[in-house]
Amino acid sequence: MAAVLVSGTHLNLVRIAMIVAILGAGPAGMSCANACLSFGLTPVVIEQSGEIGGIQLGNFHPNLWLLGEPQETGREMSERMARHFAALPLTCLRHACVTAVQGVAGNFIIQLETPVGLQTLCADAIVVATGTHPRDTPELAALAGQSDRVIIGPLSETIRDDIRQSRGLILGGGDNALDHAVFLAERGNQIRVCTRSNFSARQPFQDTCNANPNIELRANCTPDSLLIEANQIVATWGRIKVRYDWLLAMFGYLPNTELLTRFAPELRPSLSRSGHIQADIWQRTSVAGIYAAGDVTETPQPSVPTALAQGLVAARAAERDAEQLPPMESKAVPHPV
Repeated sequence: MAAVLVSGTHLNLVRIAMIVAILGAGPAGMSCANACLSFGLTPVVIEQSGEIGGIQLGNFHPNLWLLGEPQETGREMSERMARHFAALPLTCLRHACVTAVQGVAGNFIIQLETPVGLQTLCADAIVVATGTHPRDTPELAALAGQSDRVIIGPLSETIRDDIRQSRGLILGGGDNALDHAVFLAERGNQIRVCTRSNFSARQPFQDTCNANPNIELRANCTPDSLLIEANQIVATWGRIKVRYDWLLAMFGYLPNTELLTRFAPELRPSLSRSGHIQADIWQRTSVAGIYAAGDVTETPQPSVPTALAQGLVAARAAERDAEQLPPMESKAVPHPV
């Protein structure tokens, strides 16, 4: 008989439906939880941060990929989804950190650190929906720790509100880098965009930047060094030193798969060459009973609509696969924190 431990004490057991532990409360995780309820499953959402909504909470741009609300920003969209999610009859553990995962499909044992102490959740299935984070380098991370004028990734209200009449350096050659170059140039800033090779941004972005006198695009132009001096960023190319008021690093995103190191070795799903979790069309991973949804997987078009759909599919797959699991046991779930 499976049980849950809270601070080392057994909870009273209750008879409930199949438990699906959902790791992450972004669009994919929220969608999966909502779908689980429709399919008669019991979702338990585990969110490491204190906020529901995922990385889009920092997106001040309109979300172009979601039909129906053309002017709604990523943050507004996330907050709208979070309000719906908060009204659902489910357990959501915030500030909860997964420390270990063991077991097999139908009887996964998930150890958690929570604000109320150690808890153990027994789940029939696991959905990994941990999303992504902006890519950086150790050097850039150190610089960002020294100055708030160094920004990693595009999701920052500082970019929206505070950068005016300044000189900025953007590192990166993709759509985000050039899109933000245009955004900042339209607000009176002089922007140089440098990439280590050729620009990968779509041609319309490149054409727009090339037509703007406040934007300079430089390919094969990685600085030799970067340092903070007198609240400015000093970039060096050989003997040339240039001072900037702001430095933005936009190198894309990396999947949040560090969590998998806490899974027992035999429970770690296969990863792609890019480090994303590999999943089939049903969002099944290489490990029975473990699914993955959203940007933590490798998809042709990472986006909120894709994540919502994958969360739904993962819930449906868990329901279908439940027919192959042993008879349901009595279980309990931790209290929300």
